[in-house]
Amino acid sequence: MIRNRFIPFFFIFLLPANVKAQEKLRLKDAVAIALEKNYDVQLSKVNKSIADGNNQAGNAGMLPAVVVEGGYSRTDLNLSQTLADGRVIEQDAATSENISGAARLTWTLFDGMGMFIRKSRLESLSREAELTLRLQMENSIQQVISAYFSVQVTEQRIRAIQQLLNVDSIRVQLAVVRLEGGNGNKLDLLQARLDINTHKSQLLQEKANLISAQENLNLILGRDPSLLFETADNITLQSVQADPATRDADTRLRLATQREQTALQWMKEAKSGRLPVIAFNAAYTYNETENEAGFLLQNRNTGPGFGLNLQWNLFDGFRTSRTVKVAGLEYAIARLRKEQELMLRQQTELKLQREYALRQELARTAELSHSFAQEILMVATERLKSGLGTSLEITEAQRNFEDAATRLFEARYQAKLTETEVLKMNGKLIEVTP
Repeated sequence: MIRNRFIPFFFIFLLPANVKAQEKLRLKDAVAIALEKNYDVQLSKVNKSIADGNNQAGNAGMLPAVVVEGGYSRTDLNLSQTLADGRVIEQDAATSENISGAARLTWTLFDGMGMFIRKSRLESLSREAELTLRLQMENSIQQVISAYFSVQVTEQRIRAIQQLLNVDSIRVQLAVVRLEGGNGNKLDLLQARLDINTHKSQLLQEKANLISAQENLNLILGRDPSLLFETADNITLQSVQADPATRDADTRLRLATQREQTALQWMKEAKSGRLPVIAFNAAYTYNETENEAGFLLQNRNTGPGFGLNLQWNLFDGFRTSRTVKVAGLEYAIARLRKEQELMLRQQTELKLQREYALRQELARTAELSHSFAQEILMVATERLKSGLGTSLEITEAQRNFEDAATRLFEARYQAKLTETEVLKMNGKLIEVTP
């Protein structure tokens, strides 16, 4: 009879808090949305397009410049001329017209190899933009994984609290029945009601945390923050290792190396300004003038022309020297940053390897503890139903279950974050993410 009175309450607390259908969001779908709509990724894609557009031979100065120009002019002047033979020409409003046109070509043949160095620098900047985009994609995936499983951990906490509330409802019902039967303890009833209120408060707080976690993930995905969803994938840990052999695949290290190369090309380009510039010039011109009066009534000039032009900047107020010096310092900075990045990588390899091994062991231990705590709670609940258990016993079982569940969720989550960092360092995060 006692069992029948608390069974309805069992099903009440098993009902979901929000019966409205919500989207089931898989991790791979969240990653795909982020790579498409995340604002930082989109900005990196635009920057890459700009760098690719600049990486052209013409932008490096390797192609000729061709200009076509033309003009027409007319004047109406009062003319008065005295010629050598004594003749006098006078005419009012004498018309004079001029038509001219030209096609000109200028091609730099030599500029101290600056054009070729400049093209190499543009290619280096393009590769920089590509690596920056990849790094941003890796960062976005890392953020998605962190935010996605943060939502899931909160969902698991809600389910654990609901399980505790189910036990609380059983305790209240049993305490009421026993108190009415004359063999109960009012203190047990008050304690059960206090615990159920405590767990209800925790449930409300976790539901608020869930909304915040969902909003955070939606923001990373570049979509409406108010969208509600449920996670569909559980945390699974892989066997990964911080391998020194993967340093060449580390995007951060590759980017530092590429920036060093860009700085080197810039320094070489600055030094090319000390050498002479030889340019080839060619043109085809047309010029015709017609005069209504005067000594020369018509004049027409047409034909091609070409030549070479040499320019050597022997002194420019030390501007070239200062540019070379600054470029050399920029190269030194880039080299130091690369060395610093390599040193950080070496340190991170050792740290992450230790940390990931620890996180995995903590997760395995937490799983065992959670299994034991869950079984203890079930046994303690059955003992309470049969009248063998005490309020202190069930309260202790609930507390142990709550602590074990919290440790398990946190241990798995931290292990996943460390695993993600290892995969990112190994340059495999984009490839292995489902």
